[in-house]
Amino acid sequence: MKRLTISIALALTLGGALVLPAAAAGQRPVHGQFSGSGVVPTEQRCGAEALTLGFVVTGVMTHLGQLTGSGTNCTTFGLATEAVPIWDGILTIEAADGSTLTLGYVGEQGAPVNGVATFSHADMILSGTGRFEGASGELTVAGLIDLVDLTVSGTVSGWLSY
Repeated sequence: MKRLTISIALALTLGGALVLPAAAAGQRPVHGQFSGSGVVPTEQRCGAEALTLGFVVTGVMTHLGQLTGSGTNCTTFGLATEAVPIWDGILTIEAADGSTLTLGYVGEQGAPVNGVATFSHADMILSGTGRFEGASGELTVAGLIDLVDLTVSGTVSGWLSY
């Protein structure tokens, strides 16, 4: 009986060891860069006590190639003078082949120095179309917002499964 228990435990352990790498293999590394206009006209959706910012970007990212995107997020009115939170972000990016990813995100903008602020946010894939239908993933986005020129630039890293 003891050998049977040990055999079963060993089989379960080895079986788990074979399944874990297969599951992790679906997570494809993602890296990229982007730039764009940091402020475009958009419908105010964040309420009276917050500001809705709209933006458009272009760039390049692994698994997407050349990309275009647009989105909005909520923040506070102090963004030109102090560090502020970023919440309820929605971004849709279109890959070179027309497939899309829609992401939700939250993050923060640092206090501006000489009109330039850092920002970072954590993104989760909400949905996809084309070859990204059913996609999942997590991205980290970081960069700079030039509050004088109203431009944005940054990098993307993380993983994507599709």
